[in-house]
Amino acid sequence: MAVSRQVMHKAVELLDAGVPFALCTVIRAVGSVPARDGTKMIVLADGTIFGTVGGAGVEEKAKNVARTCLSEGKGGLFKFDLAYYKEGGLDSLCGGTVEIAVEIMAARPHVLICGGGHVGLEVAKLCDQLEYAYSVLDDRPAYCSRERFPNAQELCISPPDQFFSSRQDLSAFTHMILLGYSHRVDTEILYHCLKRFKGWIGVIASKLKRRELLIRLKARGVTEEEFARVEAPVGIPIGSESPAECAVSILGSIIRSYKLGLRPSRTQRVREDPEEGSTPEDAEDPEKALRREEGEAAEQGNG
Repeated sequence: MAVSRQVMHKAVELLDAGVPFALCTVIRAVGSVPARDGTKMIVLADGTIFGTVGGAGVEEKAKNVARTCLSEGKGGLFKFDLAYYKEGGLDSLCGGTVEIAVEIMAARPHVLICGGGHVGLEVAKLCDQLEYAYSVLDDRPAYCSRERFPNAQELCISPPDQFFSSRQDLSAFTHMILLGYSHRVDTEILYHCLKRFKGWIGVIASKLKRRELLIRLKARGVTEEEFARVEAPVGIPIGSESPAECAVSILGSIIRSYKLGLRPSRTQRVREDPEEGSTPEDAEDPEKALRREEGEAAEQGNG
């Protein structure tokens, strides 16, 4: 079986860079054909190829099939007859048959962990186990160090405004999780995310915090429709309490979005809140309540 080290090395490079591609592998070659079992070719969405599955007509046909598979997100097994006289055969006199498996290598998630506290640290540990890339954004150097996050792609020690103003392109990230120590920091990050980031967004939050975030962001021009794509409270409901349990819940949501493309519907999230306009007479001042919640979270180690 002929396996190109260069092709496999390129595949690893693309996976690390978060670039999706199709991997074509000759799994059966019969008769007179230009390729042998195990020959591999990488195909990118724009048609760029690395490696070969035999050249000529079969390679062009395989490339087109791979691009279609890539756009549909689904691979398959494809048979090509190199004989013009066979129904559906290629314009060739070789006479052999090639079977090629097309595997879709989706871009692995690259999570931007906004907040390097206790929950952020546990999220990073799970990302390592899942082989998901992650970067960390925090304006506190002690919570955004290489010692704390040895496998982070990037460590961004910066206030939100400075970080987002220096980044013209956020497409390197697929998911953003807001785990900040301050609701003001989370508000600022979320504003920039909703205006510029097209991927998945999750915020660790109580119902009160989510409601207050919406009020503040609407005052800055964010619509309810824009806010509806935010998962807040973030995570699959499993009764999590400790930082590690919260991380499991959060990664469950990220895996769900990555593997299934699913998010909780807007109606599901809104239904969790009390009826709009209902304000009990003894309701705590929202600003004080948020400070109290964050203080409790810090005491519990939820960073």
